[in-house]
This record gives sequence, structure tokens and C-alpha cells, in this order.
Amino acid sequence: MRLSPVLRLAGVLALAGALTVPAARAADFTTTDGYHAACREVAKGAVPKDDEARIAAVICRDTALVRQIVTWGTQGFERVHKDRTSNDAILVEVTKEIDYVIAELGATRKLLAQVKLGKRKSLRLAPAQWELDLDSDGQVKLWEKYLFALPKRGHQAFRVSGPSNDQEYYDREYNLGAVIRVDQSDILWSLSYHHFIEGLLSNVRAFDLAKDHNGVILARPALLKAAHQLIGNGFLVSGKMRQEVLAETDDDEEWIGNPKQANTVFPLPLDAADFASWDMMIKEMSALWQGRTLLPATQGGSGMLAAMAPLCPEGTGLNVAKVYLQPPAAGTLYAFRRTKLPTSHCQRIDKTHPVSPLPQMAEQAGKSNTGMGFLRYLYWTN
Repeated sequence: MRLSPVLRLAGVLALAGALTVPAARAADFTTTDGYHAACREVAKGAVPKDDEARIAAVICRDTALVRQIVTWGTQGFERVHKDRTSNDAILVEVTKEIDYVIAELGATRKLLAQVKLGKRKSLRLAPAQWELDLDSDGQVKLWEKYLFALPKRGHQAFRVSGPSNDQEYYDREYNLGAVIRVDQSDILWSLSYHHFIEGLLSNVRAFDLAKDHNGVILARPALLKAAHQLIGNGFLVSGKMRQEVLAETDDDEEWIGNPKQANTVFPLPLDAADFASWDMMIKEMSALWQGRTLLPATQGGSGMLAAMAPLCPEGTGLNVAKVYLQPPAAGTLYAFRRTKLPTSHCQRIDKTHPVSPLPQMAEQAGKSNTGMGFLRYLYWTN
């Protein structure tokens, strides 16, 4: 089964968790019964007192969030279709769901940020064993049973497809026996994804759909600033996680492993060159995000940015940080065609603010048969 990136990411986010029971008895996330027992304790609402409790709380709340999204996406759409709900009412319901997801991600992000395992290992996870009724119809179908299962390790193509109820497919494509013993790098991996997805959704909620559906209206400029901070922090955490992985010397049921670790279930094999590319990508993305490098978006330009607004004057580029930190006034309409951002978002290209190489790299990857592999690499290494 291949799910949409949002659902897959939401599912993968559950790979770092902890429990609100006495520290003498750690949660068991290697069986379905253990998962349910641990999450019943979390549901009681006690404040997690140790790292294992925090990790279990994140696992249980993130997987519950996936269930909420899947249930709403199935039963909710059936209901609005049956009741012929108006577009305005549907939009209200969608925004309510997004706000709920943002709040939950924020809560679990804060729990993850408190986890400080140091060099020790924590809970054992067997994601393929978490059999859940995700669409709340009273039965666990095969695609629900294996929603959190990990793809087999290798250089497979990146693809997205609908749910599957074929056991042979899962036996062939997935590592159904994968076990992970959580360490600090795994916590940072999940924490960076929490930052990215919360930031992305905050970006979405900064806007309202125009009444004529011809564009979006900037309704909450403050959310753009919040999104900028969240996503920027995601890059920082991803960089710390990379360093943490490289510093590991053990080799025991790893999630993401360094080139010297063989006992890893990470779907993507990573060698020294991949870790070097990862470092370069983080540095380039951070430079672009903070406005130290600029996007080439000049008038009459070519490439994937040519069709986008803001067509900057010759010799200037788009400062992404200014787009987020100096947004237009609330009520500004961004039409789906012929919208131009304020020219104040453009900045002179010079030695201190050079053009970012990222657009050129993306275009080159897209023109070759390595493009989808590159996308898969970015997807798993966040």
C-alpha cells in the first residue's frame, strides 16, 4: 500500500513515543495488545513524568491523530455528500480539522522536545504490529493492519498509490518484521517532521479561500511568521539529527543508521556521500529560508519559477524570509493568475546575497531519471 504523502508522513511521525505509567514498567509497542495497553494509559491524561512516558504519549497521540484524519476523510466525506452540504459549510469543517491537527502536532512536538535520551536506548517499536481500525467502521482491514509498516530497505522508486488489501503485496514490498529501539536521533527525526508539518499547515491556515474561488486571501499574517519559525526550526533539528546519527557507535535495532551501522530498517540506504548531500541540502535550505540566498525570479526568466509571481527586477531575487516575515496587509488577495508579490520582497543579488543553487538542482533532478529517487531521498530524510 502506498498512501498520500500527508497520511504517510502522519503515520511515520509515530516512530517516537513514551508512556504515562510508572517507570518500572515500560510500554510495549511490539504487539497490538501492548500498543493498546500503553495507549489506554496515555488516554487517562496523566502528565508524562519521564522520557519513556513522553515517547509513548507521542506514539499514541500521533496514531490517534492519523485515525482522526482517516475517519474524517472517509465518513466525513460520505456524510457531506449524502447531506449535500454546502461548500461554505464544508470549508468550515475542513478548517476545523486542520486547526485540530495543528494543535495536536504542537502538543506532541513539545513532548518530543523534552526527551533527552543521551546515549541510551528507549522503547522497542514494531510498527507493522499496530493493528488499528483507522476508519472507525468496526473492523481492521488489511490496509489498516499494515498502515504503519515500513517499506523494505532498498532503492525502490518513489510512488503513491491507493490502499491495498493484498497480503502478497505487503509480504513482497514491506519489512513486516521491522523492530526499532528508539534513540535520541529517532526523537530528532520525528521532531523535525512535527516542525515541518505544523509549519506547513500553519502556512495554509494563514489564508482564506476567496468567495469567487479565484484565489486566496491573506487573513492571518501572523501565521506566516509562525510557519517561518516552525519550518526554520525543522531544518535546524534535521541538522542536529544528522550529526547525532553519524556520532552513533552501537548497532542495535536502528531506525536511521549511519554508513557503519548495518542493523537498520530505514527504507533508504545511506552512504557517506548521502550524508554529505544531506548536510549540503540542509545548509542551502536554511540559507534560502533565512534570506541569506535568493530565489531567481526575475522578469522574463525561465525555469520552474518563471510562471510564479513575484517577477523581480533584473539583478534581484526573491528573499523568502521577507515573504514570511514582512507579509502584505491582511485582506490581500492572491489571485490564482497574474498575482505579484510586493517588490519589497525582492533584493539585490550580490556577494552577501547570492542566488540559491536549489532551483537549478531541482530542475536537473527533474529532467533525469534520478528525479523520483531524489524525491524519495528528501522524503525519508526530511
